[in-house]
Amino acid sequence: MSSVSTESQTTAGTPWGKRRSYFDLLLAASCVILIISNIAATKGVAFGPLPFSIPFIMPDGVIITDGGFFLYPLAYVLGDVLSEVYGFKRARRAIIASFVATAFAVLCFVITLNLPAADFYTNQEAFATVLGPVWQIFAGSLLGYLTGQTLNAWVMVAMKKATGGKHLWSRMIGSTLAGELVDTLIFCTIAAPVLGISDIQTFMSYVLLGYVYKCLVEILLMPISYPVIAWFKKHEAEYVG
Repeated sequence: MSSVSTESQTTAGTPWGKRRSYFDLLLAASCVILIISNIAATKGVAFGPLPFSIPFIMPDGVIITDGGFFLYPLAYVLGDVLSEVYGFKRARRAIIASFVATAFAVLCFVITLNLPAADFYTNQEAFATVLGPVWQIFAGSLLGYLTGQTLNAWVMVAMKKATGGKHLWSRMIGSTLAGELVDTLIFCTIAAPVLGISDIQTFMSYVLLGYVYKCLVEILLMPISYPVIAWFKKHEAEYVG
């Protein structure tokens, strides 16, 4: 009777009940997004020409980016959730874990690329073209992600303390502006030659447009981020207001 009672209490309690920890799920999502974005970023993408132009950002009316452009803002939204709900130390742990997972993926790609191809396999050149530059993209992503996300988490937590937990919108915008600036500068500088960007005008367009886009998307996603963060605060057993 006591064992049944204990099991019932455990199920309804912290580990498996309503108020459980979702940190591992967020950590897994962070790892998956970073791995996929590094592969997608090996493709250069261009939209346009558009019927208008913007000096320095897209002077010829063409939007220059890479294939991972739609994933990067999601990584920072996840970073905001981790920082706001779990604090700087847990957010930093997720950042490091995501880096390690991506490093392992890149190592697997490098090994696979250097394995002898079978006689019947005719796609070795295409395989190498797509996945060959991944390690260079990863190097840029490594430096950018570690510094940018760490700065993002630090600013988020520091502003939370300074504002007494109020004005979440200001923390999300402020941390994104700081983190994305460092992340974009580092990543684009290393990734540009891999994508074939060689002139300064295209490079400036790549950097500025990427930075404006990432910050703008996170601001536009704020109506979604607010209830998501509120939900995690309500249901996360580890959250301390």
